[in-house]
Formats: sequence, structure tokens, C-alpha cells
Amino acid sequence: MSGNLQEHSWSESRNVKQFAPEIGTVAVKGKKLSQKEISKVEFFEAGLRNEIKKEETIDAAVLKIVRMALAAGFGPSFVKSQGADSMISTITRGIMADNTLRKQALFIIDRFAK
Repeated sequence: MSGNLQEHSWSESRNVKQFAPEIGTVAVKGKKLSQKEISKVEFFEAGLRNEIKKEETIDAAVLKIVRMALAAGFGPSFVKSQGADSMISTITRGIMADNTLRKQALFIIDRFAK
């Protein structure tokens, strides 16, 4: 199977705003975030910086994004509760199956992977 690969350069300021304007900012769509919402975003970003590795598969990294988003939004105990693994894998499969969501996840992985 042959195909043409295109190389794209990364422009963080353009791409970050394109996929998720709320990440790393204190305003979303003109709305100021509360201190609680800001701390959730900071928790999410710190978790991604610590957890996502460049050598991981995309599926594994997306799984970590979903876990961290749920932990930031609902608390770390939520992702450890009974039934959470099934829900997390369903969300992960949904992200991987949708071109737009997969592209957004790849931007997040690129930004936070070490």
C-alpha cells in the first residue's frame, strides 16, 4: 500500500486555539472561569504533563487524556469507581472513531507528551 505523506509544521499558538481554546487560558468563549474551574484545568494539564509519554501508542495516550479529564472534572475517586473503566474505554473508542476528536487528541498529545 503506497500513499503520500505530507509534512506539517507545528504552530502552537494557532493549533492550540484551534482545537481547545480553553486549555491554558482563563477565559472560554468570552466567559471568565471561576477559580474552581481554573484549578480543574491546571490539574488536568499537570496530570497530562506527568502521564503522557512520546513513546506511548495513541490509544494509550487518549485513554490517559480521558482519565485525566474525568479526574479533573469529577475527582480522582470517580475514575477508580466501579464501572468507570468501561465508560472510559467507550469514550476513548468514540474519540478514536471521530476524525475531529482524534485530531484534537493528537494536538493535546503533541503539546503535553515528554
